[in-house]
Amino acid sequence: MSWKRFFQRRRTDEILNQELDQHLQLEIDENLSRGMSREDAEFAAQRKLGNSTHIREEVYRFNSLHFLETIWQDLRIGARLLRKSPTFTIVAVLTLAIGIGANAAMFSIADWLLFQQLPIRDPKSLVYLGFAQGPNQRDPNFSYPEFQELKRQSGELFADMSAFAFGGSGDQSGPDGLTFNGRTERAQTIFVAGNFFSMLGLQPYIGRLFAPQEGTAPMADPVIVLSHEYWQSRFHGDVSIIGKPAAINGHPVTIVGVAPKDFVGLTPAIHIQVFMPLGMIPVGPGVSHDFMTAGDRRPLVIVARPAAAFHNRQSHPHLTLIGNSLLKQYPRPEEKIIELRAIPLRPPALVSGAGVNPLPLFAGLVLGLGILVLLLACLNVSNLLLVRSTTRRGEMAMRSALGAPSGRLFRQMLTESLLLAGLACATGIALGLLATRALARITAPTELAIRFDLVFDWRVYVYLFGVATLTGIIVGIVPALRLGRANLAGLLHDTARGTTGSRQRLRNSLVVIQVAGSLTLLIVAGLFVRSLQKVRNVDLGFDPRNVLNVTLDPNQIGMSKADGERFYAQLLSQVRALPGIQSASLAVMVPMGDTEFGGRIDIPGLDTPKGQPHPSANFNTVSTDYFRTMGMRILSGRDIAASDSATSGHIAVINEAMAHKYWPAADPIGHEFSVPEDPKHPIHIVGVVRDSHMIDAYSPIDPMYFAPLAQRYLPTLTLQVKSSRPPAELAKQIAGYVEGLAPAMPVYGVRTMTQALDSLNGLFMFRVGAALTGALGSLGLILAIIGVYGVMSYSIGQRTNEIGVRIALGARKYQILSLLSRQGIVVIGSGLILGILITLAASKVVQEFLIDVSPTDALTYAGLSAILGLAAFVAIYVPASRAARIDPVTALRRE
Repeated sequence: MSWKRFFQRRRTDEILNQELDQHLQLEIDENLSRGMSREDAEFAAQRKLGNSTHIREEVYRFNSLHFLETIWQDLRIGARLLRKSPTFTIVAVLTLAIGIGANAAMFSIADWLLFQQLPIRDPKSLVYLGFAQGPNQRDPNFSYPEFQELKRQSGELFADMSAFAFGGSGDQSGPDGLTFNGRTERAQTIFVAGNFFSMLGLQPYIGRLFAPQEGTAPMADPVIVLSHEYWQSRFHGDVSIIGKPAAINGHPVTIVGVAPKDFVGLTPAIHIQVFMPLGMIPVGPGVSHDFMTAGDRRPLVIVARPAAAFHNRQSHPHLTLIGNSLLKQYPRPEEKIIELRAIPLRPPALVSGAGVNPLPLFAGLVLGLGILVLLLACLNVSNLLLVRSTTRRGEMAMRSALGAPSGRLFRQMLTESLLLAGLACATGIALGLLATRALARITAPTELAIRFDLVFDWRVYVYLFGVATLTGIIVGIVPALRLGRANLAGLLHDTARGTTGSRQRLRNSLVVIQVAGSLTLLIVAGLFVRSLQKVRNVDLGFDPRNVLNVTLDPNQIGMSKADGERFYAQLLSQVRALPGIQSASLAVMVPMGDTEFGGRIDIPGLDTPKGQPHPSANFNTVSTDYFRTMGMRILSGRDIAASDSATSGHIAVINEAMAHKYWPAADPIGHEFSVPEDPKHPIHIVGVVRDSHMIDAYSPIDPMYFAPLAQRYLPTLTLQVKSSRPPAELAKQIAGYVEGLAPAMPVYGVRTMTQALDSLNGLFMFRVGAALTGALGSLGLILAIIGVYGVMSYSIGQRTNEIGVRIALGARKYQILSLLSRQGIVVIGSGLILGILITLAASKVVQEFLIDVSPTDALTYAGLSAILGLAAFVAIYVPASRAARIDPVTALRRE
């Protein structure tokens, strides 16, 4: 027997090793029988049979080449067969591409929300500190003395510790004004400790970063570092700006460097544009130079890199002891504090004291809906492949008769489905790129420099490659198994007789799952849309119509308080004199805007029970005519008047919620309260205004009071003008007045009040959620209709002979329609019931994102079930109606 024929028959490693060992042992035994020694017998056997290791390597190489050759053959055959059926190939590829493209876009969102890493050294080890206030609440804000004390006491736990404070860390938060070459623009700023960049392991792109000793004294180090992105956009990448003078809110500074590329801060959702030392915090409005010694001023967020000792079990009680010591030294009596904790910093979530972070849940929801769309696409293509495999039974019977093993037939079918998935993956990536770019262009309606950095990084491509491979297996495994396991007689029998009941049951089952998945997508989308409608139709308590907002900040060009008050008085006088102006006013806070003001209040005679929170209220500082401009009704008492000046008694108008909470059984007018910042000037209540949604559009209305601007001046104000004139024309005229009064003053936030409601605290997130789920729900509906139509068309086509006989025997059209539709209606009904059950099971996840809508809302379930059922019935009726009109002679001839 030749070695070549032997190797061709024995292809597995185990059999090959056994055979070689047997032949070698036979040769050794034969040599021993001739009287040879054991050593000579083994040497002679090896020489005769050749080196077994070399033989094995040759066999491995032969088998590998043979395997690659058969794979190449399968690929060529699969490509040729797909090319011969262009309609089927295009439909299948586009169907899968829709599912893969949706997954690409949804995974890019999840990637940004959950997996994106900061471009710093060892980002996963970074933590921030905060006092736990409950199972889901924490306070991450610290004062500068607390920061210094934490650094001193926790040296064993943390290898390094730094701190930062967002720009505008005084009485008003938000971007600051950067003046360069006489032009002022708003910039998103952040104040950082001197070791901030070194702790993160960052090096400057050009120039230098901050030294560890910088920022340890108020206003001692007037230097700034620009982000690379801001340096490119505003300064066009000019390297000569290093060392040049600029100004922040009118305070002279020097540009000393540009931060490394791609680093925009520790919260990438908000792109930081200018970095300043901590000591420069007083450039913000309302910040005194003694903030570094004030233990009750807490603008800082503390970040740290744990040391090796931190990971020991004994470290956490040590951290708790440090927190208790800090609370004794710098008490927080108004807060329920549990213990000091170190929390992993996971971008792009903001470091805040909010409860459970909703971002992972939202990412899981959108990714799950995307996977559901892909599953529907897979079910569609699986049904198409099942139909196609039925028509190819003759081909498979012939190949089996010519000696093709069942495993080869299975592999050929699976190769074709993987080819389809590969083509769909390439098309889906293109669709995903388009969708991701469209999502990235969404502009959040906020003055903060918020960006949606949705990119196709390596994680997206790895995910899509895995999705495409799994898709190819899913869509091809069932048809491949059915053909691969069939025997020759069965294939020939099926070829002669047509489809079998088991195949029809399988296709019907796939349609049931498809309808169920589509209904789940539709109901989730419907719940989001209903939630948006609820929020949109809520009674805001004010009238946003015909109101124009224009935001200004004299502090950004270095105006003093007196100059700022004079500027606003002159501007307000000029605007009120314009024709068509009904009223005009100034306010610190715009409803649903980026800023929120509030805090503790002290009410004489009101005792706070132990363990209960101290009285608190939000506040807004407004000028005269504010309530008239906003259409807010005074229920009792009086409005804010021009006589309420800085020298008169301090007054406030409170809302209904504040009146009911703190004076439930009395008329609040005439009562007074005070704020800890100014306890010497009690605030007298002079009026009660109707409740209005000022913070957001969906939460319960909290206590709030409105103070006169003359008694509580803040520099960043919004001019609100109620007018019958076109907003664009009015905004242009107001900008002209501003330029005449203060040429360097930046004008921003120019939008109507109706547009301002689409903010992050308003309708924006509801619109985004409704748009995303609505798009996925629409895709699911389309795929379900295509699936139902395809299966019913094929199923009815297989019954052409039966239909012809029935018509020939006198069956009426409505009887044929009833007969053919009955099966489809059962399938659709089963799918609808399964879809409702699936959605009910997942309702707890969806509930987290709904406002005033139950996740089991009967109207949504019933309405969308009816819509999907009607659409699916049309998909059944069309082929059934066509079959009911068939000529019986033609039908019988087909047999």
